[in-house]
Amino acid sequence: MDAILNATLAGGVGIGTSSDMVGNPGIALLIGIGAGIISAVGLNRVGGFLETRLGLHDTCGAHSLHGLPGVYGALVGVIVSATSSTYMNKDALATQFPYTAEGRTASE
Repeated sequence: MDAILNATLAGGVGIGTSSDMVGNPGIALLIGIGAGIISAVGLNRVGGFLETRLGLHDTCGAHSLHGLPGVYGALVGVIVSATSSTYMNKDALATQFPYTAEGRTASE
């Protein structure tokens, strides 16, 4: 049950970085599902490893709820930023990246 609860909240953590740049709800859903999977695996596998090998006991599940999905969300944010000119309209893109109005691309 803990894995399901953490995975539900981790979806919001994973999409938080790129939420204003993702224009398609299907892509947002896939990003949230990916964060949930990473959170569940982190709770069941990485948490046990940290406890047995390093003696770190994560009583609140902060590592699997915020740590791993946060890193995943940062990586997704980088990817979405680099490819956002394909998926976003030009006005929203110019709001996020002001230099695109001068002809630069989001990856530049």
